[in-house]
Amino acid sequence: MEKTKILYFITRMDQGGAQASVLTTMKNINRQQFDVYLATGPGGRLDGKIKADPSRIFFIKALKHDIHPKYIFHDLVAFFQMGYVLRRVKPDIVHTNAPKAGVLGRLAARIFWRRAKVVHTFHGLGFAKEQGEKQFKFFVMVEKFCARFTDVLIFVSRKNATEAKQLGIGKSVRTELIRAGINFNPILPLKFDPVAKKASLKIPANARVVLALANFKPLKNPIHFVLAAYKVLSQMKNVYFIFTGEGPLKQTAENLAKNLSIDKQVLFPGWRNDALELLAISDVFASVSLREGLPMSLLEAMAMRVPAVCYNVDGISEVVTDNKTGFLVSPSDINTFADKLKVLLRHSALRERFEAAIDHRDYSEFTSVTMVKKQERLYRSLVPPTKKNGGKRRFFRRRRHFRKPHQGENHGLRN
Repeated sequence: MEKTKILYFITRMDQGGAQASVLTTMKNINRQQFDVYLATGPGGRLDGKIKADPSRIFFIKALKHDIHPKYIFHDLVAFFQMGYVLRRVKPDIVHTNAPKAGVLGRLAARIFWRRAKVVHTFHGLGFAKEQGEKQFKFFVMVEKFCARFTDVLIFVSRKNATEAKQLGIGKSVRTELIRAGINFNPILPLKFDPVAKKASLKIPANARVVLALANFKPLKNPIHFVLAAYKVLSQMKNVYFIFTGEGPLKQTAENLAKNLSIDKQVLFPGWRNDALELLAISDVFASVSLREGLPMSLLEAMAMRVPAVCYNVDGISEVVTDNKTGFLVSPSDINTFADKLKVLLRHSALRERFEAAIDHRDYSEFTSVTMVKKQERLYRSLVPPTKKNGGKRRFFRRRRHFRKPHQGENHGLRN
């Protein structure tokens, strides 16, 4: 049986949920049925993890992560470099991830290799009104256009799928719900010592810890994390806050913590490879993001039974049950966010109750095994193992190719 070729496009292999999902799929997909390839921009923190098999990895040298008019020339060159990869791999399925690679990759697939079925995953809608109304409308327009030559749109959360539908993105396009997945049976190092881990961060053994696993980009909202920490520390002294990652707002966050005289208890240790160990010493997980598809860091917190306090955005409420496994707070309500942190930090019995609720919840739909199986099922539905695609395809999809579902069939988003 001839294998189905899948080519993944992603903007850059930084440390994030989209990248983790792609790497997990490539590692665990059925290799007897699928051949997988990856094309990405250079300079990502995870580049070292994908160089083991250079015959299946392509670096799009001109592909820049940032979206800015000054990169128009680079984007054009990257578009043709993607075309070269498409002609070389000749994939049956092109699966794009991340905003810029999603746009350029889908365009390139329709220009240079129309035989491929095209799939795009929204790991969260990469645009928000907080970035400006004009920019928001522009990105919505771009996504509407690209959806016209996409065969399947994948969403990691129902809220993202609903919002996309309300915005008119992907009308009459097949949509699927495939959660980002992790291993829900994490294993700490054999000789892990929580006291030593705290000491390595200059945190006292008896101190409470609030952890955010994120980066310092505007939509991750690190400034609110610092402000919430200040409100907590004004009433509680033996608490330490950790915000990992790097990004353009890191210096701003550090300066704010210093100006508020809390810099000794609000820590910014940069990118870390010990997320599970940090969660193991944490009492509360915090998320102040203004946009999230389905944050894998929050799933990791649930896997480690760490209660969460989060701004209630996008797919957060599909992971955290308010007042049962954590607290959900209206976005930008810093006072309530800080109050909920104080409640959890002060009441160990409440934390234990939340931990027990996390332990008893069924998270099977959020596992990496489920994620990969659903993707395999999707790929087989697009390119059956016994039948390869052939012939040229039109640039835009024809609506008449989509029949109306019969009564009793599943309408809209699929599980």
